[in-house]
Amino acid sequence: MKREQIETYNALRGIAAVMILFSHMSYLDDAINSFWRGVWTYFMHGGAVVTTFFFLSSGFFLFYTWKWQGYGEYLIGKVKRLYPLALIVFLMALAVDVAMSGNDIVNESVRVGSGQWFFNIAANVLLFKAFVPLQSTYYSFHGPSWYISTLFVFYLVGYWFVQGLHGRNRGSWQKYTWGGILFVYTLELIVCILGHIYQWPSLYLGYVNPYFRIFGECLTGVLLCCYMSAIQRRIGDAHVNELEIAGVIVLLLDVVLKNLLGLRVFSAWIQVIPMGYLLIAFRSGKGCVSKALKTKPFQFVGNISFELYMTHAFVYEGLPIATRVVSKNLEKWIVYHAGTRFIITFVLSLITAWVFHVVMGWINRKLIYRRVR
Repeated sequence: MKREQIETYNALRGIAAVMILFSHMSYLDDAINSFWRGVWTYFMHGGAVVTTFFFLSSGFFLFYTWKWQGYGEYLIGKVKRLYPLALIVFLMALAVDVAMSGNDIVNESVRVGSGQWFFNIAANVLLFKAFVPLQSTYYSFHGPSWYISTLFVFYLVGYWFVQGLHGRNRGSWQKYTWGGILFVYTLELIVCILGHIYQWPSLYLGYVNPYFRIFGECLTGVLLCCYMSAIQRRIGDAHVNELEIAGVIVLLLDVVLKNLLGLRVFSAWIQVIPMGYLLIAFRSGKGCVSKALKTKPFQFVGNISFELYMTHAFVYEGLPIATRVVSKNLEKWIVYHAGTRFIITFVLSLITAWVFHVVMGWINRKLIYRRVR
């Protein structure tokens, strides 16, 4: 079954990718201009909460676009979609790492040629880096690609859940899936509480943790799609504007509260609530906010969202390095003027993502999906 594109979700993916980019602009915390410091502190810093939206929507679309096809055919399709760009980005990061002799920005201070270095190469190429609870591995070479590592494993196991939910025993599968999700989130809450009490490192346990991402957020997205028709019938069309406006408010409050509270207990697991609400509020696409999301600028950002997520690190980390090559004075100027640096980084990130989007589209059409006649 080929389904139509949900334009509102496409725009939300673009907004989420932009917010992830914003969350990496930590240099704004040292900006001399109080405006940029405030924007970073109260908004940009919390942008990473939308990572949950990516996992929820991935589960949603796996159920939404699922076809009655064999496991091998299905898996090959996912590999063709994810792996080429992930591999290209890794090779770019590897080249930079070798050229910069193990700079800590690229590979977490791992020495080039060491055993750890070769292990990290294998973890990136084979897409298991997110399952190694060492920051020197799961953030190695290209930090954002831990998401691809997790997502690919979800597709490996998610197929069977979706197949069961489409089958004759779908009622039993729904109960078992709900039970598994509740167990996972209860376990994650306990882990977060203990981590808060005993001050365990929270980055892996509360944020990257691929097990909670897969068996919590991704499967929740699957079930949201499973029940979405019933949810939409109950909601109706009478209050779509209120639902969508509330969705915007929920997103903004979520980002701000994440920064103000700073409690480790409110880690990635709780984001399934506001992000799940966004999926529900914008599914019909009939409200006033949806009209704006369906416009060309939002659709453009949505279309390049995957490439933006995968390539923006090269821009925000590479801009100071590139300016240093031109002139040390230019580097000092760009670092000093944090607001200007942010604007340049944002524009260049969009351009870079668009270029990769065009190139990867050509590769997919001409090379990967080409059939030998």
